[in-house]
Amino acid sequence: MKKFLSTALLIVVVQSVFANPWWSDSVDHALARAGTNRDQLVRALGQAPTEQRDGLQFLVTNMPDFDLTSLSSDFLLHHLAMGYSAYAKAPWRGGIPKEIFLNDILPYACINETRDDSAEVLATKCAPLVADCQTSGAAAQRLNEKLFDLVNVHYNTKRPKSTQSPLESMSCHMATCTGLSILLVDACRLAGVPARVVGIPNWIDNRGNHTWVEVWDNGRWHFLGASEPDPKGLDHAWFEHDASLARGDEPEHAIYAASFWQTGLAYPLDWGVNVVNVTDRYARRADEPDDRDRLLVTVVDKLGGRRVAAQVAVCGVTNLHMCLYGISRDEKTDQNSALAFQVPRGLYDVRAEWNGMAADREFTAGTNRETSLAISMTDTPVYSLPAWATNYAPPAATPLQPRDVSKLSRALSDFFAAPPAQQAVWKFDRHLDDLLLRHDTAVRYVAWIAYKDAPIHDSARHDFDDHVARFDSYASPYTVKTVGERPARGWGLFIAMHGGGNAPKELNDSQWKIMQRYYRDQPQVGGYRYVALRAPNDTWNGFYDVYTYPLIDNLIRQFLLSGDVDPNKVFIMGYSHGGYGAFAIGPKEPDLFAAIHVSAAAPTDGETTAVTLRHTPFTVMVGELDTDYGRIERDRKFRDAIAQLRGDRSDIYPVTVKIIPGHHHSGLPDGGMIEPMGAAVRNPIPRDLTWLMTDRVITDFFWLRTDAPRKEEEIDASCVNNRVTVTTTNLPTASVMLDNRLVNFSQPVTLDLNGVVSVHTLRPSLRTLCQCLLRRGDPELAFTAELPLPLASPLQ
Repeated sequence: MKKFLSTALLIVVVQSVFANPWWSDSVDHALARAGTNRDQLVRALGQAPTEQRDGLQFLVTNMPDFDLTSLSSDFLLHHLAMGYSAYAKAPWRGGIPKEIFLNDILPYACINETRDDSAEVLATKCAPLVADCQTSGAAAQRLNEKLFDLVNVHYNTKRPKSTQSPLESMSCHMATCTGLSILLVDACRLAGVPARVVGIPNWIDNRGNHTWVEVWDNGRWHFLGASEPDPKGLDHAWFEHDASLARGDEPEHAIYAASFWQTGLAYPLDWGVNVVNVTDRYARRADEPDDRDRLLVTVVDKLGGRRVAAQVAVCGVTNLHMCLYGISRDEKTDQNSALAFQVPRGLYDVRAEWNGMAADREFTAGTNRETSLAISMTDTPVYSLPAWATNYAPPAATPLQPRDVSKLSRALSDFFAAPPAQQAVWKFDRHLDDLLLRHDTAVRYVAWIAYKDAPIHDSARHDFDDHVARFDSYASPYTVKTVGERPARGWGLFIAMHGGGNAPKELNDSQWKIMQRYYRDQPQVGGYRYVALRAPNDTWNGFYDVYTYPLIDNLIRQFLLSGDVDPNKVFIMGYSHGGYGAFAIGPKEPDLFAAIHVSAAAPTDGETTAVTLRHTPFTVMVGELDTDYGRIERDRKFRDAIAQLRGDRSDIYPVTVKIIPGHHHSGLPDGGMIEPMGAAVRNPIPRDLTWLMTDRVITDFFWLRTDAPRKEEEIDASCVNNRVTVTTTNLPTASVMLDNRLVNFSQPVTLDLNGVVSVHTLRPSLRTLCQCLLRRGDPELAFTAELPLPLASPLQ
């Protein structure tokens, strides 16, 4: 009976309303789109109090079609009443224009979130929080400070969906920027504060979208980050600099405010409502001085871990009076949020302290207008080297008779003092060649001593004393530091190359100064010399041009001659510009190094090849967010190429590409890389080689040689059981260099060259050994026999 009376009453109301409609034609147009839900809307129109009719007419006229066809009259009337009640109780209502009230207090939703009973639950929680607030701005800030802890909703990317209603966010206790903004906007509106959701589809640097809140106070709109109250008040947030770079004429990079009013403009992402382009107000906010760089600091508890609220100090190294402080953002804030500093040009120490731990990074202002620096509190990267990359040792020497040593030394000294034309036809006593056959290691050592003592190295010794490496007209100064105690076979040598590049000299000098202490001392790995090399110029590719490779060769030769360095313990590494250098030098000359490390760099087209790294430990560290110049994608392709080359084998290609989550270009946790690298020992005579040439400069590669290197020439070679197998591509001339570490000279050597087999009887030659020393300057890469390859034509 009650149901019958209710239905009858509805019919009477509808008939009465249609007989005497009070609304405008715009409402009729909306009702025509409501379908079967038309009666619910008409019922709401008929039951709305007279003083609330303007508000309901505004809602029905402008609501999206998905609301027209679904919302009940009870839902609309309840929200209508709550909106008018909130407005009536607000002390600041006199400063709210009618159109602002209608569009930014009265609506029952912000964008396309679920329409539910969130308002009923939220209203009871908000009222006590703002009871003593006298302005809408003060009320909005109070809600932003207190509400999220009260309802236990915090930032978390694991939330079920982005556009959650307040009730959905309170149910799962998490939300990202859009859900947090909806929650704050609804809370503000229920307290009588005009509020709206604002967002950008994609930041100008393409790192994604963001959503925040605007509130009306004192006659204009102000912004704030939801659940991110700033102690400086309204119109301050971590994203204000990013917002100042927005472009209003580019839809993807413009800033929009949600509007219930039908503006005719849609948000580029799926908000389901109209928007207003408000970019101009933000773009005019850029008030940072032109002579300062922006430093963004993020601190995480461990590599790939969670963000933590750490004490951060940015203190000048070159400007001792400059010191700035702040608290880094933790997991409760947007993942793009970072602690920002404005710093003048110079060198800075950035120190983070958290939970009893401290971590330091160095930063140079003046290289980029904006730099992101991520600091890990426990940042030691783990690189495991295979056992075969750490256990090579030169063969033991059988002793020579003193008279043989004396005769050898005199003959070798005479050779190295002779002019090149005489050296080319020099003939040693056959007895000395016989000594080489029987006592290869001992004779090699005597030859090395004679080579080191030769007068031909006077200029190299002067350069060593002056701390400068040279090639042709290029000169690179360096600093050298000795760490730890001398190992039995001699010091290790670490060559470190700085960042910078195409920049003013003073900036590259500051980067060089950083590199002089960037890789932390690790005496536990064994004693070593740490060389920080200055690029020979200030160009874009200062560390990876054709002059670089012979310059690096000469630097290493200096230290082998005068620095008491173990030739099998030479390492090279670099960051950014220096990392690009390591990425070019290492794969071209892996036979020079025990291990190679690259940070914040990527392969260079035409200069870097993966196939040459079959036996040399090579590590790459790059930030997951380091997208400039295609760095991260290039490194991923390089990693994939290595995986394909390695296949299912575990004894080749000891190459690791480590992608550091959440990191940009600066601040990678590679300061301790000397320790994992230091275990490696070069093997100068691996049994199988692939040499893909990428220039006309490098003529030797382990035990392979050519006088005419060209790009795209290739040699694949193996030497096992006195059989040398060689396959060549596009190669006009080449030789295989051998000694008793590779073959047994008492037996014939079989050569399989591109499928053609021949047999050769080889004899060690002291002149060949000496010529190798002259060419390579490395006793471990000096061979005693040369087998020329009978290549018929340049193309095979």
